[in-house]
This record gives sequence, structure tokens and C-alpha cells, in this order.
Amino acid sequence: MALTFGYGLISCERHPAVPGRTAVELYQEALRLAEAAERLGLDTVWTTEHHFVDSDYLPAPLTMAAAMTAVTRRIRVGTGVALAPLYQPVRLAEEAATIDLLGEGRFVLGLGLGWSKVEFAAFGAERARRGRALEEIFDILRQAAADDVVHHHGPIYDVPEVSIRPKPARGRLAIWVGAEAEPALRRAARLADGVFVMQAPLDEFRADVAIVRDELERSGRDPATLALATYLTVLPQEGQRDAWDEFGELVLHTQWKYLDMGRSARRTGQPMPPRGELPDGVADRLRATTVAGSPEACADRIAAYREAAGGDLHVMARNYLPGLSAAGQADLLERFARTVVPLLR
Repeated sequence: MALTFGYGLISCERHPAVPGRTAVELYQEALRLAEAAERLGLDTVWTTEHHFVDSDYLPAPLTMAAAMTAVTRRIRVGTGVALAPLYQPVRLAEEAATIDLLGEGRFVLGLGLGWSKVEFAAFGAERARRGRALEEIFDILRQAAADDVVHHHGPIYDVPEVSIRPKPARGRLAIWVGAEAEPALRRAARLADGVFVMQAPLDEFRADVAIVRDELERSGRDPATLALATYLTVLPQEGQRDAWDEFGELVLHTQWKYLDMGRSARRTGQPMPPRGELPDGVADRLRATTVAGSPEACADRIAAYREAAGGDLHVMARNYLPGLSAAGQADLLERFARTVVPLLR
């Protein structure tokens, strides 16, 4: 059972603790982190997407992925995830194929349903039918990659008979899906090339994997054709300092910012507020699901997820923490790659 490793989710966010950092600095830093992930021997690097957030959360993951492919040569670059129902699918097919060509087949188009009401409203997308929208987008993307004319006339998207170009580098675009709820997990098992099981305690991860395996069996699909992945925040301890004490507040702030997105969409240029209260139990769950401690302890916990996966597993270290300096981000990435990954290869 092989393990492969990635790094993300690079969101280019500002943080109230470091108000002087500019968007230019953060975007340039994103490219340097992609280069560092490749240099350190990781397998993937991941961008992400949200809109209208006062932290300047990255809204253009495809553009960033294209830039990352241009400064790297080996590592796979993915969107983790692009919010599929917010895209016009023909345009998405063209953009994704272009990035895949720039990276000579190294692009992974990670897709998700999205959830923010303000995002759906601003983009004119139907939140209530986002599951159906994703299924239709899959159909269009698969047809677009083939050497044929697209035929798609669905309840959400109607594409005239056209041959969409360019084509991906290897004639098929790698599409992964981020999934948490059972319907999303089953959809990914049927349609995707890979599924990202969201960060969860080990017992919940095991249950999610069982749903995926069940759907593969029901649909008659070979499990070897579906990559299984998960996000884990991995905080290796250095010296005597407790890793959670060192980084825990940044992890909590990152989670709180998701809860604050609806409110932040209506803020203008005033300074970002400090972290507010998290709902009961959220902080405890975050600490429980964060892999923190000595490199050996981190490796043991990741190995337990591999066992629960029952096969190959891709672990994306969700170690990009807004609030760290550029040097701090680079150090945490290197700490993971140099002290934890070698124990699991």
C-alpha cells in the first residue's frame, strides 16, 4: 500500500496578525512554495478557491495552477478544489486542457460542489441543483477531452455540437473530487479519477472509505482506477516546543475564516477582525484531527490512515497557514518533507 504526498491548500490569504503583507508578496510566495514542494520531493501541490473574502482568499485557482506549472517541471499541480457549479463548463474544459498542456500532463482538476450562498448568488448559479450541475460538468469535460463532437443537452447546461479544443496532453484530463457527505462520496466513486476525503477522525475516514468502496462495487468499477486521497494538517514538532502550541491558533483561525466568509463578503477596506468564537466542539475536533507531535508520532498517525484506506493513499498536508511569515511557511513545508515523509516512503 503506497503513500504519496502533497502540499496545500495555497490560498494566498492575508492575516490580521501580519497586516503589512501585500497581495503581490503572497502570490509570489505561492510560486516559491510550489517550487519548494517539488525540490523537496513531494508529489503534488494544490491551490484552492473562494470569493469575496476580506482575507483576499485566492479566487482564481486555474490561473495560479497555470503559473505553478510554468515554474515547476515534475510535480503535479492541482486545484483543491475549484468550485465547479460557478464555472461555464465549456470554458472550464478549455482552461483545464490549456493548463494540462503547459504542464505536459501534470494538471489535476480538483472539483467541488461549493456551499457559500453569497458565491452562488453572485455568479448566478443554482445552489439547490449543484449536485446535478457537477454531474453534467463531468459529462461535458469527458466529451471535451475525447476526439469527438460534444453532445450535451441537460436541464442545466446546453452545449451545441462543437469540438472543444485544445485537448489535454494525454487525451484525458485527470479529475478528482472533494467529497464529504455520502451522496458526494458515491458520485465521486462513480465519475472521478480520484476522491479527496475531507479531513476527519480516523473512524470517520474509515467509514467514508467504506462508502467509496461500496459504490465502486455497486457500479462494477475496478478500485485500482480511483485514486484515494485525504487532507491532513500535519505539524511536526521541532525541538521541545509543542507543535499545537506553535501553530494551533493559526489552524483555528483558518477554520473560523470559513465560518466568517458570508459576513466578510460585505466588508470593504477596513482591517480584518481578529478570530471570533468557534461553535462548540469545533476547536476540539480540529485539534483531534490535526496530526501533531514528533516526526515519528506524525508518521505513525498517517500510517494508520493508510491502513484504514485499505490500499494506496495520497496524503495532502494541509500546512499552508495564513499568519505565518514567508520563512515560516517554507520552514513548515520543509519540516514535513524532510522529517515525516522519509519515515513513510
